[in-house]
Amino acid sequence: MDRKILIVDDEKNIADIIAFNLKKEGYQVIKAGDGEEGVRMTMEENPDLILLDIMMPKIDGITAMSAIR
Repeated sequence: MDRKILIVDDEKNIADIIAFNLKKEGYQVIKAGDGEEGVRMTMEENPDLILLDIMMPKIDGITAMSAIR
């Protein structure tokens, strides 16, 4: 499976658990630690799905979502 998923979460433990389970299912996973990095990685990586936390440093999830759109 070639589906790429971007996880944007400032809590590394949560992102790691989600990534572990998605990788087990055959997905390619990339991670970003804040909203600003998430927006940048979306433009660079063009993921099929983005799992986006709302409360993050630098740029919150709502603002990041608006920038991505």
